[in-house]
Amino acid sequence: MNNLPYKKEHINKTRSNYVDDYVQEYNVNFIPHRSGTYRIEIDSGIQDVAQFSTAIQVLDMAKEDDEVEVHLQSPGGNVDACGAFLHALRKCKATVHMVASGGVHSAGTHILLEADSFELAEGFNSLIHNGSSGSYGNINEYHAKSDFDKVFIYEHYKSIYEGFLSEDEFIGMMRGDNIWLNAAQWHERATKRSEYFKAKYEAMMQAEEDALVEVEDKPKAKKPRKKFPKAVDVSEEL
Repeated sequence: MNNLPYKKEHINKTRSNYVDDYVQEYNVNFIPHRSGTYRIEIDSGIQDVAQFSTAIQVLDMAKEDDEVEVHLQSPGGNVDACGAFLHALRKCKATVHMVASGGVHSAGTHILLEADSFELAEGFNSLIHNGSSGSYGNINEYHAKSDFDKVFIYEHYKSIYEGFLSEDEFIGMMRGDNIWLNAAQWHERATKRSEYFKAKYEAMMQAEEDALVEVEDKPKAKKPRKKFPKAVDVSEEL
C-alpha cells in the first residue's frame, strides 16, 4: 500500500455494463465488517456521468473518519463524465484508497492520481495519451470548437499530470506520444509527485508567513485625524 499525503449508502447497484445502449451505474457497496468503509467499483469504460451518480453521493456524504475504497480497472473514456467524479474525489472528507488492477488507461489514470493511498495489483499497466475529440456543424463552429479544445485540453491535462510527467514528456504526450507504465514505474512517479506537492505546499506556506512578517514589520501610519479644525471668524472681535 502506498500512502500519498500530498496530491488535491448502503446501496447496491448492478455491476457496470452496457446493454442496449443503456448505461448502468458503477457498483457501490457498504462493507459491513468494516464500519464506515464504502467500496466503489470502476470496472469498465467511462461513457456518461450517470455511471457515477451513487458513487458521487457516497463521496459527498462520507465523513472524515470513514474510508472509501475504489477498485479501478478502466480503459478510460469520456473526460467530461470523469471530471464530475474527480471533483467529488477532491471534495471528499474521507480517506480514499484505490486498488488498481489490469489496465488503467487514459481517463482512468486521472482517477488513480486522486488517490490518498493506493495499491497496484500484479499485471497493472497504464497508458497516458492525448485525448480525442470531434465537432460538427458549420465550418465556423468547427474552428471555434477546435480552438477551444486546444487551450482547454492543454490546461486540463497540465493540471492533472503536474508533478507526474516532466515538461518534455507532457509536450510529447500532447503531440501524440503514448506513455506506457508498469506498476513499478507508476509507483516511482507517484512517490515523486507526492514529494513535489509537499515541497510546493511548504513553499506556499513559507511565502505566506514571510508576507505576514513583512506586513508586521512595516512602520504603522499615523492615524488620520477624524476632524479638521474649524475656521473661526474673528472679524467682529477686532
